Amino acid sequence: MGLEATPASTRRAPRRRPGAPRSLVIASTAVLLFLLLWQAAPPLGLVNGNYTSQPTLIFLAAVEVFRGDQLGHHTWISFSEFFLGFALAFAVSIPLGLLLGVSRTARYLLDPPLMALYIAPSLILLPIMIIWLGIGIASKIAVVFLGVIFPIIVNTMAGMHEADANLVRAARSFGAGPVDIFLRILIPGALPSILLGIRLGVGRGVLGVVVGELYVSQAGLGYQMTTYGSSMRIDRLLVYVLIISFFGYALTSFVRWLEGRVRNWKPA
Repeated sequence: MGLEATPASTRRAPRRRPGAPRSLVIASTAVLLFLLLWQAAPPLGLVNGNYTSQPTLIFLAAVEVFRGDQLGHHTWISFSEFFLGFALAFAVSIPLGLLLGVSRTARYLLDPPLMALYIAPSLILLPIMIIWLGIGIASKIAVVFLGVIFPIIVNTMAGMHEADANLVRAARSFGAGPVDIFLRILIPGALPSILLGIRLGVGRGVLGVVVGELYVSQAGLGYQMTTYGSSMRIDRLLVYVLIISFFGYALTSFVRWLEGRVRNWKPA
């Protein structure tokens, strides 16, 4: 008896062999090539090593920094400034953004000044914040607050406006009240936009901390960058740059992961 052909619908697709994703391999290769080129550029005379350092020297400087540079103290100062400013901005921006998203009167009253402040770089207010609040932690918290609050407000408003009108009408036809529509349709539909605003706010908040400490401070990661930059210790300066970059990348990656988790909550 001859072999019968297996239906195409019942054939199993060949399993792919486990391994690293192609994008990860490409990204790792690009980073490795960049580091090799960076390491070789100063000896070859392509760049001035006094201003660019080398990966091996930065690694040795990182060992010194982690061993005895009061890294924990300066990191705690910068992280405290960031998280306090971010928490205050989050507590204010979410309710305000939801209010502006549902109330036309509130938008008429608050939208023009908020948009004017949003367009203006928050860092230009840093000298005023220092005059008002001093050179301590309060002025840095204020700069982070101003940098974070506006992206969250704007994106929360946009998310509330993106609610499906047909879904709202269907809910009303089944007897849903304004509170039910707000809690079950508008807020879930606005979550992706809210998280996008949070992700944008993270970047602006980290920038606010660093620039505030670069401008005037007595401790913190930005203060260390200023110290090593003025003494031309480029290797240690770049160590602190990498620490701040890793911190910002980790936070934005976490928020991006949350965006993927709540994307299904948005009404189709």
